[in-house]
Amino acid sequence: MDTQTLFQQHITRVQEDWSNALQHTLPGCDAILVHSGGSHNYFADDHAPPFKAWGHFLRWAPLDRPDQFVLFQPGHKPRLLALVPRDFWHDQTLVTEDWWADSLDITFMENLSELAAQLPDVTTLAFLGENSALAAELGIPAAHINHRQLLSWLDYDRAVKTDYEISRLRQANAHALSGHAAAEQTFRAGGDEYDIHHAYLAACRVLDQELPYSNIIALNEKAAILHYQNKRRYADRASQPPNQVLLIDAGCRAYGYCSDITRTWAAPDAHPVFHDLLQGMQALQETLVTRVRPGVSFAELHQQAHLAIAGLLVDCDICHGDAQTLVDNGTSTVFFPHGLGHLLGLQVHDVGGRLANRDGELAPPPAAWPGLRNTRTLDAGAVVTIEPGLYFIPALLESARDGAAASAINWSLIKELMPFGGIRIEDNVLATTDGADNLTRNA
Repeated sequence: MDTQTLFQQHITRVQEDWSNALQHTLPGCDAILVHSGGSHNYFADDHAPPFKAWGHFLRWAPLDRPDQFVLFQPGHKPRLLALVPRDFWHDQTLVTEDWWADSLDITFMENLSELAAQLPDVTTLAFLGENSALAAELGIPAAHINHRQLLSWLDYDRAVKTDYEISRLRQANAHALSGHAAAEQTFRAGGDEYDIHHAYLAACRVLDQELPYSNIIALNEKAAILHYQNKRRYADRASQPPNQVLLIDAGCRAYGYCSDITRTWAAPDAHPVFHDLLQGMQALQETLVTRVRPGVSFAELHQQAHLAIAGLLVDCDICHGDAQTLVDNGTSTVFFPHGLGHLLGLQVHDVGGRLANRDGELAPPPAAWPGLRNTRTLDAGAVVTIEPGLYFIPALLESARDGAAASAINWSLIKELMPFGGIRIEDNVLATTDGADNLTRNA
């Protein structure tokens, strides 16, 4: 099916979802104005960070521009109120491609002061977006600005993707994989973190600010830092330590939709036990992917991941005892301290992961794993990341050494493995009506 047809079907579905949400949460309103967001300077500066539009706006129009608006009225064609100021400092070209623009009525404005004249009765208008002060200036009642139940309903429904959204997520995965291949090649050629990062950008033909998140490029012991933020570079190659392990967590965007892929690579001469761990993690990650399907509790999948990782720790002689005990007493969490994954879409950590229903009731994570971002039972059409990890994190191991589980850990082997940092394998997976579609491997 061509992109234009997919997008038209997508807009029809979004209109139905938003009509239902408005009817059930704000029956006194008959329209919604949604804002892309604003550009904000750094503190005491006249320079702003790169702008990214809000996800609920991007569902209507793939425009990463500040101060754009969509006016939704049930029964009417959605309207894009596009601000294109007269500005000789910055390029203000707004390209409206037919494949998406034909689904919207587009009105161009040169100044925000023109917005009020484009709106219906503001007393029955809801506003969604960050600029609540603007909404108040327009006369929209405070009770209709970022109404909590309306947002909860929309956040909850966003987990289930349309065919158009799935096509963009596939595209974002395929795009990122070219970068991952270049990164592995640069790692094996002896490049440093800076080299690997730029090899990724060049292969994907993207700028840093176009990424869905800042690339994690972690060599050797830095692979133990979950959100490692640096890119080490060596002017003198003789001073660069040999590349033993690369953990790269990097994605791309396709018209706002994100991929989030992690790979771990090891040099041939890395510790043999680390190679065994890497092979074991790859196998258990693939098994977890096959368990993604509608009706499955993501919290239960997370628990299964802990049990599998605990079994791998025992098999590799890193821990002693049985796997279930290592999970129950918290030892597995020393090595796997983050969640198995999260919802994925217009945001990397997409909204609604801890919502129990459309009414906004929360489904809290298990007490043992408070960092789990997705606690929902999966629906067909949901896209999640599956990213088990196994790390040698100094701070957690130091605490464990003084804990009840210290006797279950092979400390001499831990010392040998700590220079290798850790392992994470991450794919983006669609829950289909009858199983799982690995959008990363099938890209």
